[in-house]
Amino acid sequence: MDVLKKIFPLSFQKAGSVGDLIIGILLYLVVGIVAGALIWLATMLTGWIPVVGALVAWLVGIIAAIIDIYVVAGIVVLVLAFLKILK
Repeated sequence: MDVLKKIFPLSFQKAGSVGDLIIGILLYLVVGIVAGALIWLATMLTGWIPVVGALVAWLVGIIAAIIDIYVVAGIVVLVLAFLKILK
């Protein structure tokens, strides 16, 4: 449980009330949207370069998948902590 608290600190901080739950979910969504915009920008700036663009696109795709998994898992942990399933 301590590992989850270290990986998803926001999920356990925002599990007090319904208002905190909504704010926590919105914060995770904002993180996902900002990361998506930065990933899109990096892909657009380097996509036209033949070899480097392909490597950057591959690397950015992996980073995007990790961020997406983190955001979804954070929201799931937040809801589970709110419902007192995780303590």
